[in-house]
Amino acid sequence: MAFVGLSDFHAAVYDPTLKTYETPIKLSPAVSSNITPNFESVTMYGDDRAVYIEEALGAIDFEFATTDLTSEHYALLLGKTKNADGVFIDSVDDQAPYVAILFRMKLAGGGYKYYAYYQGKFQTPGTEATTKGESIEFVPETLTGSFIAREDGKWRAHLNSNDIGAEAAAAAWFTKVYEPTPIPTP
Repeated sequence: MAFVGLSDFHAAVYDPTLKTYETPIKLSPAVSSNITPNFESVTMYGDDRAVYIEEALGAIDFEFATTDLTSEHYALLLGKTKNADGVFIDSVDDQAPYVAILFRMKLAGGGYKYYAYYQGKFQTPGTEATTKGESIEFVPETLTGSFIAREDGKWRAHLNSNDIGAEAAAAAWFTKVYEPTPIPTP
């Protein structure tokens, strides 16, 4: 199914020691995203043919552009604080927190595909701008980061709202970071 929209970026700080997430915060409107999981694949050969293939997930490259990176979101995503004068002073000692990112993409035939990336950090963005000339050109704010699998191996959850039984999970998607319902043991 083709995607025809992107919306509702949310971020939730993740504590890997306690394995808990804070309540997701809605970010400014989404402009674009580019997320690339990097897998390394190795093939073992024997008897003059490929016998086994093994894969390992490396870092997940994560880039998204937004209409505005507010001061609140800058502090949340990058671990920054304002001084007594209300000014951000970026330091080499700043530590971005681990965050989960949640969002959805509109499907061409109706409905949404929901995503949650569980654990990553963003880098302090550069500064890009153009002067206003005869025509106006918007320059969105872009953040890049790297995501990894959590200690339990999970790195992403996704849901198609058109799937049977998806209504409850889709309705609650942005209220907390999705975790699977445990299967009861008899």
